[in-house]
Amino acid sequence: MSMRSWFCVAAVTIGGGGLFLDRDSSAVTDPDRVLRPARERLVEAWLIGGSSGDSGRRMIGTHQVGSGGWPAFVNERARDVYDWGIRRLWLHNPFGTLPAQVMQFDQFLDAQDAGLNVITENFAEAWAPVVQGSFGEPIELIAYLGTADSADDRLKTAFDGGTSASILGTMLACVKPILLAGGSVGADAAVRLDDDGPEFKFYKYLESIGVPVYVESRPKLENPRWAEFPVFAVDAWWKRSDPAHNPDCVPWALPNEAMQRDVLRWIRDYPGSSTDPAVIADLVARIRAALLEGHTVLFRGDGLRAAGVSIEQIVAGIDEQLGVESGSGGGAGAGDVDAPTDPMDAIEAQSEAFMNPSTIAPVAPSSTTPVGGEDAAQAAAPRSSSGGGGRAGGTAGGSSTGSAGSIEVKPRGSSGGIQIKPGAGSSIQRVGVAAGSETGQIDAIPPRARTVTILRIGSSGKSTILQNATGKPADWIERARRSARRMRIVNGEI
Repeated sequence: MSMRSWFCVAAVTIGGGGLFLDRDSSAVTDPDRVLRPARERLVEAWLIGGSSGDSGRRMIGTHQVGSGGWPAFVNERARDVYDWGIRRLWLHNPFGTLPAQVMQFDQFLDAQDAGLNVITENFAEAWAPVVQGSFGEPIELIAYLGTADSADDRLKTAFDGGTSASILGTMLACVKPILLAGGSVGADAAVRLDDDGPEFKFYKYLESIGVPVYVESRPKLENPRWAEFPVFAVDAWWKRSDPAHNPDCVPWALPNEAMQRDVLRWIRDYPGSSTDPAVIADLVARIRAALLEGHTVLFRGDGLRAAGVSIEQIVAGIDEQLGVESGSGGGAGAGDVDAPTDPMDAIEAQSEAFMNPSTIAPVAPSSTTPVGGEDAAQAAAPRSSSGGGGRAGGTAGGSSTGSAGSIEVKPRGSSGGIQIKPGAGSSIQRVGVAAGSETGQIDAIPPRARTVTILRIGSSGKSTILQNATGKPADWIERARRSARRMRIVNGEI
């Protein structure tokens, strides 16, 4: 039997078996949580900074971003993933990092200072059309940066200046290319910071203008408001930090049910180039298990694609078991303490040191040894910023000259959005509905892929809108009032 035939048998077995898993133990039971279809909860994740040991290129391997820069990456890597059916893409440290350095929120400005034009130029120009639907449908691009804390030299200068203008200006400069591309922001080690500090408020500001923000990792009891954001965590750490199964986490960790938004789990210990049938079957099973818990899953899909695995095989039966309407349209909707075989495990483990490390037992390393490409290059990968420590030196000051374009914040109108004009002389602005507009539509706003409306149906049959979630993918999962009879309308269909 060929490998592909073997996998088809394994996938059907996994897919069919998933329909008969214990619903009480694996499925989402919160009656007020509106879940996205399973295929919309799959995210392709690329490790960019940390994919090589070349500090001269800020540890960005040429197999990730080569001489063709981001335009080549989009054409050669992102297109394949889109054609497979994935509509959400994750770039981990897209502007690189340095050996033994904590992940930096201002890594874009650092890359500019280092003269790495191949990394800093054409980011927005390459990604904005794809985000807005040039491949056929809009996608979500998530750029994961370091933590925005005062240990970073630039932010320390801004924070110590004591002016809101310097803080806002510096932090906006750090995310400028992401905003110009229409992307979302991932924030490393955010939950170890105060949930009433400038970082929290900045992330809330981004959300208020329509930019989704994902924070790492499981929120703590002492700063519970981080649970208001979608939460990102390495899969092994999410399980290890669950107070429902690990008593030593009870004193500090928020339980799963306290998460108010989506949970994104990164299955990072899969050797992405492997097409071994047993490895593939195990990965599919792990992805399905997380999907059945109602979570979103990040993973590398190159091995799955090489093995001939389809998105349909991965998500078979998930929506039916959870009672979720499948998305319409073809391919749409689409830390570990000691792991010598995968240094990123140790790196991410430092990111999860929220309490005395002696109170947390190590996570057992995976028995699967990563091989080739990104995995082999992770030996010199950076430390997560939540592991403590800053970097020496660096450029002081609030901001630095960016690539073509500017960011202009305008007062919020009665109905507004973000106007994206990547390229020379471009800007990002808060815009309101023009006076006299009959439709209230802003042509420059990228088209929305999905709208979810939750209604209360009264005894008389009259409906009242409880919640209308329209916009970026991170906003599609919303909470409704308890004990309400609801009707979900997707793209105008009941």
